[in-house]
Amino acid sequence: MEKIKCNFIVCGPAVGKTYLAEHDSRFIDLDEMKATYKYGLEKKSRIQKERGKANRGSAVNFDSYEYITKIIDKVILDKKIGMLSFNEKLLKYLLDNNISYCLVYPSKECRLEYTQRMKTRGNNEIFISKMTDLDVWNEFYNKNINDSRAKYKIELEKGKYLSDIKDYFV
Repeated sequence: MEKIKCNFIVCGPAVGKTYLAEHDSRFIDLDEMKATYKYGLEKKSRIQKERGKANRGSAVNFDSYEYITKIIDKVILDKKIGMLSFNEKLLKYLLDNNISYCLVYPSKECRLEYTQRMKTRGNNEIFISKMTDLDVWNEFYNKNINDSRAKYKIELEKGKYLSDIKDYFV
């Protein structure tokens, strides 16, 4: 595969954003940063954050969009690679500012594997159901397949994580 030259990876849950950010300083988990800021989760452990997905309570910081767009700009200046979940408002920010991104998504056949990944990392059943419901999963997959805005696209096969493709990014 050719080397990927962009500062952002847009991807779904359970692909290994947090793990990769913790093990390779080139990568930054912007989702983790945004959620921590928005919901005031600075004192929560990672497992507490995972268990609380889909049930985080009320936002405590209402400028999380502005907060994360400033970090997006810093990621570019620092020549890092930011990782975001699929979020139309943030995608619009990237596109409006001519910032290319790589879309990374699981293959359609990986739904049960991702269900297990979410269970293993401690996500609650509401979050897991919301992310892996068959109709939602198929809709998400089709949205990714049909996305023509991404400069690069990578479909993760069974058993693959972001850390398995990290060397494609320069």
